[in-house]
Amino acid sequence: MPKAGVKYGPRIKGPDYEQIAKEAETVALTALGLRPERPEDLIVSARPDDLVVKAAEAVRQADAEIALYQGERDRALAHLWFYEQRLGLAKTVGLSPMGYRRNLAATVFGDKTHPLPDAETNEDLIRFAEEAGVERVQDAETKLLEAAPIVHAARARREVAVRVMQAAVLALSQPPYEWSPEQIAEHAGVSRTLAYQHRTAARKRYGL
Repeated sequence: MPKAGVKYGPRIKGPDYEQIAKEAETVALTALGLRPERPEDLIVSARPDDLVVKAAEAVRQADAEIALYQGERDRALAHLWFYEQRLGLAKTVGLSPMGYRRNLAATVFGDKTHPLPDAETNEDLIRFAEEAGVERVQDAETKLLEAAPIVHAARARREVAVRVMQAAVLALSQPPYEWSPEQIAEHAGVSRTLAYQHRTAARKRYGL
């Protein structure tokens, strides 16, 4: 990580990621036909066989959106850290400090656990970035502020869809349905392994 000798550029004010996540969760629940104010009623108020299909599609849509924008976000983030030495980028991008460091390591080294380089000066950071092939991104600040909220919202929607899908899988595995994971997987268009994983996660969450 950079040392005290590195001089940082100004902080980039990010959007309200907490509000973005809250709005995204409401959008996700509404799209699934559930009441945002009482998501715990999902099995009572909705048919789990319909819900598991809708939730699986919502996860796929969120994954596609993340795949489309996360690369742009990560390249802009790496550029700003290495080439412009901007301060407070974790908050700017809506990540925890640890998540931010892991993200940079994954972008540069392909390994989120890889330590970031020690740097005594701004020149050290730039030299390392050039040697490591870190991409320079034109208008990186603008691109970061465009892509980061989209990724954040998509991840929030995905989390909601996964929780709903897990609950629906659990409901389908119990009376009156008593579907096997294989039946659920075929119905929802997901892998058998994923159906088992969702059932296990739901059982753990509900203490079953």
